[in-house]
Order: sequence, then structure tokens, then C-alpha cells
Amino acid sequence: MTNKTINLPIFPLDIFLLPGGITRLRIFEAKYLKMVGLSSTLGGFIISSNKQDQGDSSRWGSWVEIVNFDNGEDGVLEIDVKCKSLVHLSITESDIDNLQFADVNEISHWSEKNSTSDLILLSESLLSVFENNALLNNLYPNKLTSNPYWVVSRWLELLPIPFDVKNDFVFNSSYMEAKKLVNSIISKEM
Repeated sequence: MTNKTINLPIFPLDIFLLPGGITRLRIFEAKYLKMVGLSSTLGGFIISSNKQDQGDSSRWGSWVEIVNFDNGEDGVLEIDVKCKSLVHLSITESDIDNLQFADVNEISHWSEKNSTSDLILLSESLLSVFENNALLNNLYPNKLTSNPYWVVSRWLELLPIPFDVKNDFVFNSSYMEAKKLVNSIISKEM
């Protein structure tokens, strides 16, 4: 991780994406097509939720890089992005096209750790979700289901938990608390 400040474009979207997480975005507005064009020279862009207070000193985002792009059946650009790291956002400005940019610094996060401890129930149920969802399965060709941090991270992204609850797992809560929440939800469904 680097501690230097980088200026990157912001894609405002209410999505929760932790390091290693992948999602598909549909891009059609001119300013965001510009953002995609800038992405290769700037090293990506930031996805940041509108549910955060714009003046909040703890405002964060997911620094993503484009890993695949294509046109959808309707001709709209579809890009698959993967979260490289979480970042703290400060000093946001808009350019002439109303594309927002922010100065960002990387945040170390528990989801970037590696472990081989066992989470059989969570791993197997996550694999089942992938197998039953072709798009999701295709987005993740390398499923790290033996890494509990990766498994809990993907579950946090996928579960229909309010954003403000998920947001607690960025700054205030630990991996163990996230694992406990995910376990309690998944075990109720089984």
C-alpha cells in the first residue's frame, strides 16, 4: 500500500465493494464514459456511495480497476471492475463536465489478509450462490473460498444488509464482528 495522495475520478454509486470484490457496471453518461477513458492512465477510479455525507471526514470509497469491458445487448458499455483497495476521500472537485475527482489515500483493511482457517458453512453456501448465478460465477473465475477473509467479504457485499450497517465494517468493526453477522444470517437461512 502506498501512503501518497492520488487524485482520481469518482463514480457515485450506492454499492459496497471490498478489496477483491468484482462487479459489473453499465456506463452511458458522457462524463462517466470520460472517466472510463481516464481510468487506464490514472490507475482506475473510485466508487463511493451517495449515502455518505459529502463533508464527512471518514468518507471512503472502493478504488477499482477495469478488468473487462464489452457492449451489452442494448449497446450500452458494460465494464467489470475489481476493487484494488479502500481509500479515504478528501478534497473533492468537479471538472468542466461535472465529473467529480477526489484526493484519496489508501486504507488498510482486514479483507486484504490471507488465511487458511476453515469456514465450511459460509464457503459452501457462497459457492452455491455462485453456481446458481451465471453472471456472478463468471465475474469470479478465481474463487478464494479457502480464505475466510475473502468469503466474509463477498458475503458482506452480497447480503441485503443496509449500507450503514455494512459501512461499520470499513472503519469501526473487525473481521470477527463481520464474520459473526454473516454467520448469523446464513445459518438462519440453512
